[in-house]
Amino acid sequence: MPVFFAFSDESGKYKKERTDKFILKNPYYCRSVVLLEAGDWIKLKDEFYHLKTDLLNIDHQQEVRWSYIWSLFKHSQKGEGIPKNKPYFHLRNHSLDLLIDFIRKVLQFLSECRSCHIMFTLTFNDREKTKPLEMKEIAKYHLGHVWDLAEKEMIKIPESVCIFFLNREEPALEKCLKEVFFEIYRESPPEKYSRIKDSLNFEYFPQSFGAQLADYCAGVLNGCCRLYPQSIDFFRNQIWPKIPKEKNEALGYGITEIPKNSKNRAYLKGILENIFAAEEKNYRVSLDAKLK
Repeated sequence: MPVFFAFSDESGKYKKERTDKFILKNPYYCRSVVLLEAGDWIKLKDEFYHLKTDLLNIDHQQEVRWSYIWSLFKHSQKGEGIPKNKPYFHLRNHSLDLLIDFIRKVLQFLSECRSCHIMFTLTFNDREKTKPLEMKEIAKYHLGHVWDLAEKEMIKIPESVCIFFLNREEPALEKCLKEVFFEIYRESPPEKYSRIKDSLNFEYFPQSFGAQLADYCAGVLNGCCRLYPQSIDFFRNQIWPKIPKEKNEALGYGITEIPKNSKNRAYLKGILENIFAAEEKNYRVSLDAKLK
């Protein structure tokens, strides 16, 4: 029986009542899911930790989060040293381009993995695009879509089953996600999610290879929406081929707006068009060179 692991993480924040300041900092709330067959997860995990050691010379427990790279970049832009109390202090002597190359190589592992699927859901925090919904309701839309999608993908593989893992969150958000999980299963007929294990698992980030993959993918989508060049590079070359498509269309299936509506679907379509219209010379850029 093929067993699949689905790892999910977020990038950006969402709140029901969103001030202009909040929206400026968090224009998007993105969630990613990275789906891997268990055997591929074992193989890629070993490759990931070897790459971490060989390329970066850091311990397995030392994190390389997507957000760390941009925090390091901002410190360098301001000519600041890296405070010892920052969680990315251990990366202070690594070049930004080397860290970007590490992420690229990790995502290339996924690109070359046959069992890998990458799924995205996205909420626009603009008050005109998304009305003030409770976090629980937004989370239910996000998780409901990816569970529906994971079930469809599992049905294509005889006798397969999928187990979901979420990254650790703030206690209030974890409680919210647990309640959402319970409600989705309580309100659904037994056969609706027959291929998804009826349990919700939270991962301790530094020890979870899958959680780090989901972190990178969610961060890339968030960066793409802002048209950041490195994000566009990764999305086009490593991630896009792994997004599930229905009738050759990813929009509304492997990547969709939450809540679903035609206006925001058109807006997301425009973002994707801008991503694929970018010329390679404009998104293959060096972060280190930008600091000179």
